[in-house]
Amino acid sequence: MRSSIFNILAIGAVLAAGARVSVADDPAPTPNDPTAAPSGDLDPADAIFLDHSIVGHETIEIWDERPDKPFDRDTDLRLTGQELLERDAANLADALELIPDLYVRTAGRGGMQVDIRGARKGSTKILIDGVAVDDPYYGNFDLSSIPVTDIVQIRVSASPSSPIDGTGGPGGVIEVHTRDAVGARRLEGRVQGSSRRVGTASVTGRSMLGERFAVRASASGALGMRDFTVAMPSGDLKTLGEDKNDTTGALRLEYRDGDRRVAADVWAEQRSFLVPPGEDGQMAILSVDGEQAARAGIQADDTFGKLELQGHAYVHLLSRASTYYTDAALADVSNTEDLAAMRSGIGLLANRPLRKSMQLIASANLESEGADVTAMNGDVTGGRASTLAGAVGFQYEDGPWKLDTSAGVAVPIGLAGANPWPEAKAALSFHPRKTPVTLRATGARKGRVPTLRERFRLDVGNSALGPEQATFGEIAAEIAPDHRVGLQLAGYVRDTNGMVRFSADRGKLINLDELVIRGVDARIELHPTDLFFGGASWSFIDAYSPTSGTHPLDFLPTNRGTFWVGAHRGARVGGTARVQYVGSQIDRQNELPSYASAEISAYGRVADLTGSIKVGNVLDEQYMIRTGGVYGPGRFVELTLQGVWQ
Repeated sequence: MRSSIFNILAIGAVLAAGARVSVADDPAPTPNDPTAAPSGDLDPADAIFLDHSIVGHETIEIWDERPDKPFDRDTDLRLTGQELLERDAANLADALELIPDLYVRTAGRGGMQVDIRGARKGSTKILIDGVAVDDPYYGNFDLSSIPVTDIVQIRVSASPSSPIDGTGGPGGVIEVHTRDAVGARRLEGRVQGSSRRVGTASVTGRSMLGERFAVRASASGALGMRDFTVAMPSGDLKTLGEDKNDTTGALRLEYRDGDRRVAADVWAEQRSFLVPPGEDGQMAILSVDGEQAARAGIQADDTFGKLELQGHAYVHLLSRASTYYTDAALADVSNTEDLAAMRSGIGLLANRPLRKSMQLIASANLESEGADVTAMNGDVTGGRASTLAGAVGFQYEDGPWKLDTSAGVAVPIGLAGANPWPEAKAALSFHPRKTPVTLRATGARKGRVPTLRERFRLDVGNSALGPEQATFGEIAAEIAPDHRVGLQLAGYVRDTNGMVRFSADRGKLINLDELVIRGVDARIELHPTDLFFGGASWSFIDAYSPTSGTHPLDFLPTNRGTFWVGAHRGARVGGTARVQYVGSQIDRQNELPSYASAEISAYGRVADLTGSIKVGNVLDEQYMIRTGGVYGPGRFVELTLQGVWQ
């Protein structure tokens, strides 16, 4: 893996050879120059509710959020690439941890995953440049696989995704916009070391290949050598090494000519690691001996008169070899699993303005996925299913009123026992003139197709599982008298029918349950001066199901809170202190006690280089994150150096 990181740095050196050292050396772009950044100011609502603060006074280059894009999702801007640099985030997982109303935690089979108001893998839709990226078997996505050097914007919606985006996403949407290939030549590199014996490195570079063609390439690598002290099935405490190796690479080729844009993306990842007992839902050690994942896609959009069209096609591949051990010496094998899975899809979206304040939108999406799984005893399972989704939408914005509504139908193909189901979403907001208040009401009905693992697990899988159906409602208020104060309060309920649960009587997963989640989110952000900022958030969740009672989900704390203060002078120097409280939660019928953790970070910039330091778990609190003696990290220190050359 050391050679992988050296290769990453070598790639960066090659890219740097073609990068200009100073922005001042570049000629000023002409109005028709494709490398010119788009004009326009940040939406005031987005500016108020950034998790950190309005960053300096620098122009942020964001092609992916251009104002004339074919479809405007109702997501809110939460973090920018510059903020991630200042807050010492190494990857997407670190970035989402900075958003207080999201809950980032260790995934059962390695990596990190995010929950939105109790919605987790399969229910939370993660879009990278508009394309869903959950893996084609587990329905999960390792957030740590996207390096921060690729990220320009992170936008979040805690309400279900629109039917315009196809099926899935009944729990919420996370949009990640990565850096475009088109633009001034640029190289960005980052290295990070931690006392937790974890190291990462990433580099992203882009360059114009001609007047209208451009390329962006990125690579990242991670080494994990942490030790886990865990309780084995025998009751003995043993120390296990994480032994993580993770290498990713991405390439984008982009063409742009006026309103016409074509972007082709390729992404690949190779990793291996060890998962302690309890992190995979069972008391065995999981060794992922080798996992290879790849994505390829193409997206194009153009304008024909008043009609805007966007099309995309993609394919996701996953291959994974896993071994389960019952002893710390990794000698006693209890099972093996060889997995091959694939998802492919195609979609078309059309937008037709009816007048200045109205737009009519229509979309069609077809997605197909399949998998084959082989166990140690030779048992083989697998299958394939597809989903066709169509939707129409209407967007209206005039004066204090804004309406975004859509409706569609999802048609399962090859999914036993599942009939077509309707989907819809409507969001209405009202901002009275000359007042600092915005009121918003949202209602939605959205479905989720069971993951391939839920349908084809060798032990408890059920190929006859039907979709989960969620009905959602939310009322929210935002108060922002000026750019120095922002307050948000939201109450919501999500009722999910057909929850996939294990049935002891039938010995497999079935659509057994109804799950009702109710909650309140509150957040305040203050910027009393250009120098100082601060804020606090609180999330309360109450969950209930007829089958499981008042604790129906593992890893769902009833209360979570975050408090942060800081100071900064533009992008030159600054620091932040943050305290996070996580209430008690359940893991396999065992209670994990509540805990609080504090961190401090600081950054400084000299010329093109920014250095930062972060001290996590400052008070060295010991808290359990999994049953079986799996504890969170003690106090640790991370050092980061990042450079940007243009």
